[in-house]
Amino acid sequence: MTEDLSSAVAPARERPSHPPPCPRCAAPCWWNGWRLVNPVIADPSGTAARAEQWLARAKCSACKRSFTCLPEVLYPRRQYQLDVVAEVVAEVSLGDSSAAAAAREVGASPTSARRWVNWVAGLGSPSELLRVAAWIDPAAPVGIGLSRHAGDGVCARAARVLDALEQLGAALGRRGVALAMRSGLGRVLGWQRSYFGDVVSLVSEPKVLSPAMALGGAPRGP
Repeated sequence: MTEDLSSAVAPARERPSHPPPCPRCAAPCWWNGWRLVNPVIADPSGTAARAEQWLARAKCSACKRSFTCLPEVLYPRRQYQLDVVAEVVAEVSLGDSSAAAAAREVGASPTSARRWVNWVAGLGSPSELLRVAAWIDPAAPVGIGLSRHAGDGVCARAARVLDALEQLGAALGRRGVALAMRSGLGRVLGWQRSYFGDVVSLVSEPKVLSPAMALGGAPRGP
């Protein structure tokens, strides 16, 4: 697992000699410039910081699609990366912080913090996440501690999902799956992206985790 996400992002203006194949049609691609991004990432202590980074862009020789080549530590379509989102949601749903206080710690708005809590609460079924965790690691005591998040409110639901994601993320790590992110949210969604090709957006469909994962799709190792 990456120890320092800020150093794990590829250095500015460096890229391999050849780009990856097109993610849409698998045809060969050529390099097609750069994109400057400013993601907010979290270090191992949970401290969030903005990191300016140049990312290489490529273009498909067949379908002519242009795309940005993201390292594993950066999740697509997000300025605030998943470990940061998980930290804020945990502060609100598991701790005593208000949305405003938790958001202030990472430089976000209270509206964003509330949206993240609602997003995590509806991200998936805790029982399905735990079922996959138990399938991956039958010896793990999955489900322990989940009952303490009682209630039907959005914070209680977010807490149960977040806890289940942590248990599934830990099971993936024990199985030997390469995990670039620190939080259960980052680990599970990162696995979904690399294994199933799914990117779970905050604002557009699909808003839930891959059904293939809920059915127990076999995780890939390193």
